[in-house]
Amino acid sequence: MRSGARSMKCPPILPTEVERLKALSEYGLADEQPLPSLDSVVRIAARMFGMPVSAVNMIGSDHVFFAASTGIGEVDMSRDASFCAHAIAQDDVMVIPDAAVDERFHDNPLVTGSAGLRFYAGVPLLSPNGLALGALCVIDSKPHADFSPEDQSRLRELANMASDRLELRRIEVSAEHAVRLGTPGYAAAYQGDAKELYKLANFDILTGLANRGRFFRQVEEALTWPLDVAVVMIDLDGFKDVNDTLGHAVGDHILQEVAQRLETYVGDTGTAARIGGDEFALLLNEVTDPQRALEFSNEVNDAIAKPIIIDGQEIRIAASCGVALAPLHTNNPVELLGNADLALFRAKTNRRGRSLVFEPSLRMEAAARRLYGMEIHRAVKEGEFLLVYQPQIRLSDGALTGAEALIRWRHPIRGLLAPAAFLPALERGPLAATVGSWVLDEACAQAALWRRNGMKAFRMGVNLFGAQFRSSDFAKEVIDTLEKHGLPPGSLELEITENIVLDHDDVVLEKLRDLRAYGVGIAFDDFGTGYASLSLLKRYPLTRIKIDRSFVDGMLTSKKDASVVRAILDMARAFDLETIAEGIEREPERDSLLRQGCNEGQGYLLGKPMLSSYFAEAFNIVPPPLVGSMRQAIMTG
Repeated sequence: MRSGARSMKCPPILPTEVERLKALSEYGLADEQPLPSLDSVVRIAARMFGMPVSAVNMIGSDHVFFAASTGIGEVDMSRDASFCAHAIAQDDVMVIPDAAVDERFHDNPLVTGSAGLRFYAGVPLLSPNGLALGALCVIDSKPHADFSPEDQSRLRELANMASDRLELRRIEVSAEHAVRLGTPGYAAAYQGDAKELYKLANFDILTGLANRGRFFRQVEEALTWPLDVAVVMIDLDGFKDVNDTLGHAVGDHILQEVAQRLETYVGDTGTAARIGGDEFALLLNEVTDPQRALEFSNEVNDAIAKPIIIDGQEIRIAASCGVALAPLHTNNPVELLGNADLALFRAKTNRRGRSLVFEPSLRMEAAARRLYGMEIHRAVKEGEFLLVYQPQIRLSDGALTGAEALIRWRHPIRGLLAPAAFLPALERGPLAATVGSWVLDEACAQAALWRRNGMKAFRMGVNLFGAQFRSSDFAKEVIDTLEKHGLPPGSLELEITENIVLDHDDVVLEKLRDLRAYGVGIAFDDFGTGYASLSLLKRYPLTRIKIDRSFVDGMLTSKKDASVVRAILDMARAFDLETIAEGIEREPERDSLLRQGCNEGQGYLLGKPMLSSYFAEAFNIVPPPLVGSMRQAIMTG
């Protein structure tokens, strides 16, 4: 070992070390020759995460060797120095944001020496018996604080691809060994296993379509030639709710039917793949025109939307699509897939059930979200977030009934930022639950002050982040916050969206039932814009429906929007739920909603979002309100 490494923390010796080394020997890697079948895995990993180095590192008894690598130079190959030797002792992805300040690795020769390693992320490669043979890793000479849970999930998927290819190698070695021993029957059996494993490694078991790994390889091969292609990423909207409501057997039938429709529609013009639970993808050959690609994806949407008959029951499903073309948008396979993903993200954000073609501004927006993600850490620490309050008004007499607390970011350079600029990055980042807790506490503190100063029946609406439901004691946190500020349960109304429900269904339902039983109000935000709304009315303990502003804005000029508003109000009455309409900006909208029986409203006609001091002045609440800061909340909390 190099000098300077004496004090570094050596990797642990696993309890299964003997069995692990024996399993490793079955892969015929004793000559330490690289495996070409793993080359595409490390190339994809390096491109996917924008890292200069990626490797499949096999861990021997006292040293390590690369089965595949890209971007790597001369490094210390001793097991003591290997980060991957630590990674194989983990159950999941090992992420080292900055090795120079990590107590385990700060004096490691790979950190202090010419390699200059700063960032590392690695995931174990397991044998069929669960023994760690090595690790797939990505490395950089710069620290990274933003390797997200989504990034870790993608690295795990690539590791599964590498493990499948290693297992094919093991079966080939076993078959060759059987032939040398003169036992062709065993060799034939091994070869049969290899064919079956090939299917498992390349095709989705449920649908028979190409799996994620095979699809990625085909995209990479198409761009190597190069060919004119389009990639279409497809996400089924509201599938989880259908799956949970009607059962997994019905859900599997729906996935199989969608897969068959995609395969039939694509035919010989490309490849259809299932790349995730309810995610599919298409690779279309000889497509050069974005408009034609968009038309094709819209036709795919129409095909998916046709009724599916299961046991005499008609089921409808919809999808959102993101489209990207090569070489028009890029010749890099990872960027092409990423571009299609960005287009899909925008399609789902704008309105589900539609298709969108990638444009460069989407990548700029994604880069901005990533930058905001890094700045959010500073914003939390420095207390840059604040709340504004939009009044909620009873339409029958114009009385103030409550307010919705809305977050804003007072950015030191860009000024006051609206939620659209930073919420996507915040929601996907590690600090969403922390910020959500601050919003809850700050809003409750303000509500308590206003109630003490004359607004006896004042109700505060608080939007939730999905990350808050991952906390096992979220319901207790809400109750404790109410008790801390001396608020009755009915003074708080928690607002949930369909996305939160679909992402965390069972967990959300249990916690909301506990909170509703305690007396907290539950409002369903943006009602009517999704696909799971009707089933949610039956299953969830709702107290109020918020009619989305898009329908309110069009209700006087669009018969369809007017019909949606009437239907929502009728459903609310049938389920004994209160209603509030968002985005009321004109008197005729308010008057029409009142005539149809809508209870409350909010919007610029009734009051813009205001800082607490302006809100108190506008509604004659005295004395001046408490204005807390996020920094104080975090320091004292």
